[in-house]
Amino acid sequence: MDDLEQRIRQRAYEIWEAAGRPDGQGFEHWFQAQREVDYDAPGDPLSGGIETSVAQPMPKPKRSRAKKPA
Repeated sequence: MDDLEQRIRQRAYEIWEAAGRPDGQGFEHWFQAQREVDYDAPGDPLSGGIETSVAQPMPKPKRSRAKKPA
């Protein structure tokens, strides 16, 4: 097993534990870990400063309540 796969495996385990060890979400945890590890990879110009906690869904944008023209 190479270093990258080991880091993904470790991060997926951390995500699984933080989520309360749910059954049936292994692929989701693996892909999330893969995205996080790839993002933090050395040499990546965007790396550094990423929060590696369990991802939260983005809030839905609020719709404006502009009055309709009369």
